[in-house]
Order: sequence, then C-alpha cells, then structure tokens
Amino acid sequence: MFGTSLMGASMRISIRVLAVTATAVAAFAPAAHAQDMTTASFGGTTIYIGGGVQFLSLPDIKFTEAGGSRQKNSESDWLDFGGAAGGGIETALGFWGGYRVTGGVKGFWANLETDDRKGCNGGSNYCTVIAPTGELIGTSGTLSTKTDRDVDYWGGQAELKFGRPEPVNVKPNLYRNDYFIIGADVRGIDQNNTLRSSAGTNFAYKESLDTTYYGGYIGIGGEYSFGFIPFFGSAVKGVGGIYDRLGLRTFINLRGGLYQADTDYTGRFASGSFGSSLSQSNDDLAFIGTISLETRKQLGSRTSLSLWTDYEYISSVPKMHYADDNGSPTRIGDEGVFASRTMLRLNISLGAQQLYEEPLK
Repeated sequence: MFGTSLMGASMRISIRVLAVTATAVAAFAPAAHAQDMTTASFGGTTIYIGGGVQFLSLPDIKFTEAGGSRQKNSESDWLDFGGAAGGGIETALGFWGGYRVTGGVKGFWANLETDDRKGCNGGSNYCTVIAPTGELIGTSGTLSTKTDRDVDYWGGQAELKFGRPEPVNVKPNLYRNDYFIIGADVRGIDQNNTLRSSAGTNFAYKESLDTTYYGGYIGIGGEYSFGFIPFFGSAVKGVGGIYDRLGLRTFINLRGGLYQADTDYTGRFASGSFGSSLSQSNDDLAFIGTISLETRKQLGSRTSLSLWTDYEYISSVPKMHYADDNGSPTRIGDEGVFASRTMLRLNISLGAQQLYEEPLK
C-alpha cells in the first residue's frame, strides 16, 4: 500500500510537469525576438534541459524518547542529497511600456533517499515508544531503530522578465542589472518515512508528510564579474583574462516571495496486535528566497552550456511533534531549512538566428 501511494504521487507529479510543458510550448512557440536575459535567445525561443544534484536538509525525525527527552531517529545534514532534473522554455512577448518582455515556464524534480540507524540507551531513564494516537506501547532499557526517508522535491514556475530595450554585452566591473522578474510558483516536498525497531520494543511506523507551496515572487537579475578585485580581477575577467579565453560569462538573479504552505500528514503505527492511524492537515505562510548563479559557455551559434546553481531558503517546512508521555498530542510544527540544487544545462535556440548576440566585448 505504501509503495502504491508513492508510485501514485510520482505519477501525479510527472503528469503535472508534462501538462505545464505542453501548455508552454503551445503558448510560446510562435513568438520571436527574445532578448539575451540569462537564458533567452536574442532572436528566437530558447529551450533548456539539464540534470545534476539536489541537497536538502529536512528537520530531524524524533519519534522515540528517553527520560522525557526526544531521541533523534534520523540525522539530517548537508550530506542528504539525490539526483535532480529540470527544464524550461523562454521566448519573447514583445515590448510593454518600453521594456522588452520575455515569458517562460520552467520546472524541476529531485529525489532524495536516506537511512539512519539509531540506538537509544536510556539507562535508568527507559526508552519509551508512544503511538502517534497517544497510546503507551512499551519501555525498554535499550532500543534500536532504523529510519528510511524517501523525499520528492518538485516545482514549476511561470514568470515574466522585463528587460532593457536592447541587450548590453559589455562585461560589468561588478554587477549590471538587466531585468526585473515577476513569477508564479507551485512546488512540493513530499516525504514518505518509515521507522522500525530492531531491538527493544517492537514496532513499525509509516508516515506520509506532503507539503505543497502556492505563491508568487519578484526579483532582479543580470551579469556580474570579478573585475572589481585589484590584480586578481583583471586576470580573471579583464580583456585577455582566463574567463575571456575560455569564453565564460557569469550571471546572477535573486528572487523572493510569499507562499501558502498546505501540509497533509498521515501516520500508521503497528506493534504486535495493536494498530492505529492518524491524519492531520495544516496551513501556514512561508517565505522562499533564492539566489541563482550561472556560468555559461557558448558552444555554437544556437547552443550553450550552463552550470546553474540555486541556493534556497524555505522558512516553513513541516516538523512533526509526536504524542508524548505528558499527554501532549501529535501535531504539525515547522522549521526553516536551506537547500541547494546544481545542474548542468544545455540551452538550444529554436529560431533561425544565433542564441546570443556576438561578439562579446
């Protein structure tokens, strides 16, 4: 049943991504004259696709307790990583109020799997197991648990970029703002967690903890360089420097927005002949801030390769507080987390003209 639910969730996510991509192609493919705004081509529509790695450190799972204190059954850190994939399409929408405007749709999906084995040595303070519904299951001097975590992190965005009327290809000494961003965003963190005891009180616990974020964001973006740094700057970004010889350009954009965070929790517990289940929901307001860095290399007139990294802060990610021996019930809490996603992306122009205006100065 648990595997079927996971398969169904992954299938629903895949259908969403395909639907968004199909809509984007139908809406944007006929347009032309896009500006060089990070990934958009100067003379036509650009598509991009890539893959890489996702780092996501989620709140620890603390299910068992000893002496009234919760014990860690999982150890979350920056070593929690998995594969990631993403893609998008961007094209021109014409001039709006003196700004050259491009529209784009993009999405990503990542999966992380972790497992932790933890021992609870309570000594005189016995290790305690309590069902999420509040029943005291048992105590023991030594308790060992194995925790498996399977997480899907996914998202889709539609955004508009408002850029200067004509692209500027002179490299800045520090930063040049090229466009402003307005976007709508939906993303999700879907967790399937399993805990089992291997010593002490025998039990098995499974939970699904899914949060979907709906919101919008604003931001800015443009090109940056290291040319402002004395001595080092001229060697890296100056004319004839190593970046110039390699044909590399560096870009940055910053985005921040408010989101409605909808969380659904279902926990299923079993120990011997005892079994129980519990479901809860929670709504919260979350802030998500992102810094994106791109290093881009032109491969041909209509192709380029980008190393793209998103650094994210999510202010509200669910953290379960389970029932304890003081009578407190199971409830959904939250905690802020950081995430990072790095992908190597291939950018391809669909138009007849070149992907970016050359030569660079």
